[in-house]
Amino acid sequence: MEYYPLIDLHCHILPWFDDGPSSDDEALEMARIAIQDGITDIVATPHTENGLYQNSAERVTEAVERLQRKLREENLPLRIHVGSEVRIHVDLIDNLQTSKTATYCNAKRYVLLELPASQVPLFVTDLIRELKAASIMPILAHPERNRILQAEPERLREWIKEGAIAQVTADSLAGKMGKRAQTTARHLVVNNLVHVLASDAHNSSNRKPQLREAFRLLERLTSRATARQFLLNAQTILAGNDCKRQDFAG
Repeated sequence: MEYYPLIDLHCHILPWFDDGPSSDDEALEMARIAIQDGITDIVATPHTENGLYQNSAERVTEAVERLQRKLREENLPLRIHVGSEVRIHVDLIDNLQTSKTATYCNAKRYVLLELPASQVPLFVTDLIRELKAASIMPILAHPERNRILQAEPERLREWIKEGAIAQVTADSLAGKMGKRAQTTARHLVVNNLVHVLASDAHNSSNRKPQLREAFRLLERLTSRATARQFLLNAQTILAGNDCKRQDFAG
C-alpha cells in the first residue's frame, strides 16, 4: 500500500516556541525530512498550559504564517496549520471558547489534549463530555506514554465511548520511545483503541517528523483497511469534518 498523502497532526516544528527546534534552519530541516517521508501537511502543536509554556492562539497563528513564508522562500512544498498541544486543566473549555488557546486550524472543531505523564486527572471523563457538548472533539495525545494507561490500557475505552479520539505516536509503535510505550501502543492498536498516528516530532535528529515506517507497522499489526482508515481520519480531522469512530471501542 502506498501511504500518501501523509498528514502529521502533532508536530513541534515552530522555532523558539517550546522544546522544539531552536532555529529557523532546524525547522526547515524538519520540513525537508517530512517532505521526503511523504508528509504534505503538518499541524504545528506547541505545548501550552502545561505549567511551563503559554502559547496563545494569536501567537501560534503568527508563527505558522511566518514559517509558511519561509517554506515558500525555500520552495518547500509543505503546508503548516495552526494547533496546540494543550495540557488538561480546569479552564480548558473557557480558553478554547474564547479563542485564547488554539484548536486545529482555529476552527474549534478538534483540540489536541495532553495528559500528565504519570497520572490521570479525575475529571477527564467529565471534561470529554463537556467538550463534546460544546461540539469540540478531544484528541488524546500519546496515551501509550501515560504510566497509568500503560498499566491499565483499557481505561482508554471509556473515554473513546464518550467521544474522544486517540492519537498514538509513530515512534512509540516503532519501539523508539521505550519498550513499555511500544507494548502499550501495539495493544491499543490491535484492540481498536486508536484512530490516528502522528509524529510528535521535536527536532531533526532523534525525534523526526516521519510517519511512513509506523504506517507499515500498523498495516502488519492490523490490516490494510485499518491503515487506510487512519490516513482518511487524519484528512478528515484536518478538514474539520466528522472522524469515523463507529468501528472503534465497540
